[in-house]
Amino acid sequence: MKDVVIIGGGVVGLWCAWHLVREGKQVTVIDRNELIDGCSFGNAGMIVPSHFTPLASPGIISKGIRWMFRKDSPFYIRPRLNLELAQWLYLFYRSTTKKHVSESASLLKDLHEESRELYRMLNQSPGFNFGFEQKGILMLYKTEAAEKDEIETAEAAHQLGIEAIQLSVERLKEVEPGLQMSVKGAMYYPGDAHLIPQLFMQQMISHLNQSGVEFYTSKTVTGIQDDRERNCTVLLKDGEIISCKNVIVASGSWSGKLMQKSGYYLPMQDGKGYSMTLKSPPLMPVIPSILHEARVAITPMGNDLRISGTLEISGMDDLIKEHKVNGILKSVPEYYPEMDMTNPGQVWYGYRPCTPDGMPYVGRFKKDSNIILATGHAMMGLSLAPATGRMVVEVLQNNPKNWNNNLDPARFSKG
Repeated sequence: MKDVVIIGGGVVGLWCAWHLVREGKQVTVIDRNELIDGCSFGNAGMIVPSHFTPLASPGIISKGIRWMFRKDSPFYIRPRLNLELAQWLYLFYRSTTKKHVSESASLLKDLHEESRELYRMLNQSPGFNFGFEQKGILMLYKTEAAEKDEIETAEAAHQLGIEAIQLSVERLKEVEPGLQMSVKGAMYYPGDAHLIPQLFMQQMISHLNQSGVEFYTSKTVTGIQDDRERNCTVLLKDGEIISCKNVIVASGSWSGKLMQKSGYYLPMQDGKGYSMTLKSPPLMPVIPSILHEARVAITPMGNDLRISGTLEISGMDDLIKEHKVNGILKSVPEYYPEMDMTNPGQVWYGYRPCTPDGMPYVGRFKKDSNIILATGHAMMGLSLAPATGRMVVEVLQNNPKNWNNNLDPARFSKG
């Protein structure tokens, strides 16, 4: 019988494995792919204590309704007759309160900061050099309404102890002297950081292999059986059966479907996002940025530049929607007029696992369950993964601390 089986070899699953190995656990990671692609490879690479507001927050419903009528909108929910989507939307609506944001903000900030320091430490360890840099993030804005939003967010950040500095156009010229900007100003968060996600994934997989972690790749899990007597059974599509003491579900957007196949209810919707990586562009920023109105992220990664954006909840498909990609590309020169987007390279897409309240599921599915969830991080998977791994160890040790009911999977699960 195996000790711990982790379903999902993305950034969250790998950080869970890293923490568990340090605790002396025997770890097996199962993934449906070959660990060469996915959201953990193609994301914006940002570690963001500044992002302390969950997706479900006041005002997002009205924005979503307006954006639904724009093909190139940054946030889109495709209307369709689907009971699971209707249930998710109802729970999402219930969560868009100031009380929810207030209860979540401090926790998210602490988890992001913990993760940032774990990335910093790991980047300095033998065998690792994945481009971790703490240069902060610029929240660029063009309009008075966006400036007001950023000032309000900065005020909330200050209350949490997060440094936020408003920069004028003149000050922006000093921090980005080699790049022209067409903006009204920016909010600068010096505590944020970034890395090159594909390098991190390659180096972490290599490290875990050397540490004795067993990888089962290109294996599809069809179900999990939990007898609640200190063991689980993992069923694979090829007929193989794996017995283990605990299962960690860290399979991103597929987590909800996997739990449903296993007879459990876990509200989850996939949020498709796109990215493009410009190879050695002649012009690129020094500091990562997020374009406020466009909701597009710009991240320098070594000699390359990654551009990413959109959150599209429309059901999983293999379609690359050109109007979404064009919307992202069109927005960049609106903020950086000198940047050429005519040759963006190959378009990548992936799915972010979105919970109804914008907070991840971390913990036992039920108090007496051997199934532990580590999923539902939406766009913050990379930024929250190291801290999530630490929490999973605490759950296994039945000693969860420094977190609250917002991370408890039982808040929505009906078993």
